[in-house]
Amino acid sequence: MSVCYHLYFWVGIMEQALADNLPQQLSELNIRPRAIKHGYTLQKLTPKDKEAVIEFLRRFFFLDEPLNQTINLLETPESRCYELEEYASSSLADGASIAAVDENGDYVGIVINGVVRREDVDYTDKSDDCPHPKFKRILKLLGHLDREARIWDKLDQSCHTVVEVRIASTHSDWRGRGLMRVLCEETERIARELGAGALRMDATSAFSALAAERLKYKKVYGLFYSELPYAPHPDPPHLEARVYIKELL
Repeated sequence: MSVCYHLYFWVGIMEQALADNLPQQLSELNIRPRAIKHGYTLQKLTPKDKEAVIEFLRRFFFLDEPLNQTINLLETPESRCYELEEYASSSLADGASIAAVDENGDYVGIVINGVVRREDVDYTDKSDDCPHPKFKRILKLLGHLDREARIWDKLDQSCHTVVEVRIASTHSDWRGRGLMRVLCEETERIARELGAGALRMDATSAFSALAAERLKYKKVYGLFYSELPYAPHPDPPHLEARVYIKELL
């Protein structure tokens, strides 16, 4: 892998996908949707934001992600996996991650993106270097996805840079407002600005796979968890891990 791993895409984006149908559903029930004031701005994240980013993810991502839940990676809300935290924050140095910040200066949504380049491709298994036995299982799975998907073989040779959507998470009070779609659109803008030829998204839940497809990503590889004995096996409907790409023309 060109960078160590590809992280799972947060199910919160699926809540936005479902929310797209909300006005029609409310109309059928003769209920008027309440107006919601956005009240946020977008800002790029840097390594200096690491502590605040990790605190946000501990509240709205780490405990709820299906793979983490399946193996009970964090046994209590106070539990910490420092290997996961380092992994999650390591992409901040790439300068492609963004946050939505409310009027009080607090994060309400985060997308952590990594930048990978064709010349840096490395498919060796990095999970052996992880001392945390539970998180090691996740890393091994993600490494398998990377090796088998081989996205660079599927992209035009003129594509030398890919931006990977690695973590996307929304504050629970802000879900269903279209915030995640805005963050993903901003990710695409940043990718173009960086000269990337494509975006990548690994979906490890049924919800995130549907969300990727709604955002016009194309599936290039899929694997049922049951095919890998060492992989976490989430409950239905999260039976398959998928790799998606979106070429930027």
